[in-house]
Amino acid sequence: MSDASFLSSQAPSQAPSQAHASPLPPRLNARVSVIIPAAGSGTRFGAALPKQYLDLCGLPILIRTLHVFEQTPCVDAIVIAASEDFHEHIQTLCTTHRITKLAAICPGGTERQYSIFNALNTAPILDSDVVLVHDAVRPFCTPAFITSLAEAAMERGSAIPGLVPKETIKEISSDLSVRSTPPRQHLRAIQTPQAFRRELLHSSYAFAEKQGFIGTDDASVVEFAGNTVFVINGLEENIKITTPFDFAVARMLLERS
Repeated sequence: MSDASFLSSQAPSQAPSQAHASPLPPRLNARVSVIIPAAGSGTRFGAALPKQYLDLCGLPILIRTLHVFEQTPCVDAIVIAASEDFHEHIQTLCTTHRITKLAAICPGGTERQYSIFNALNTAPILDSDVVLVHDAVRPFCTPAFITSLAEAAMERGSAIPGLVPKETIKEISSDLSVRSTPPRQHLRAIQTPQAFRRELLHSSYAFAEKQGFIGTDDASVVEFAGNTVFVINGLEENIKITTPFDFAVARMLLERS
């Protein structure tokens, strides 16, 4: 596949508008880096390309996501974990769209967790105090929200964003009968970015690697290693683009902003 088949045809872009933009927050007195796992194939989306490279209102989704971190003063470096087939394409995209904080592109793994562990061992991450991990297909995060997570992680060791579910959640058995109905006030739908002190995240991933544990997110890996994870309020518009319906919602958010 040639670069021209999926690179944006626009000239080097200005930062895309974001819904409900906030004033830029101040820098933290810490070195903050972000890992973007982008090795997914996007099979649930049903497109020819992985969804992170699809055009969303004139810009690839990945670039919209990276622009938010580019605009966040406390973020010093971005590391992307991706299939090696796409490394050159990602570099070209970042150059074209002026992503100056890109510090490294490392190999992605067969599991998201392997991608993160690869990124944790790159020089820019090893030189960081706080590490955030963010989905490549969540382009509606904000600089203020990112900074609040980094600040909370610096203070308490960890911070993940969560929303109280709007629907009633049922735990079910294998025969689809209801086992229990947990109170919604005790539940959170967890988003990214998830933020941690680097030493905590790195040691937790190393422990999980030795134990052969695969978590569903970064927090579950940290929890498995016996550490406490703290939750802060999530951001409702910080949606993850996983399905064509999510893509339609994302277009609507951008067109209304």
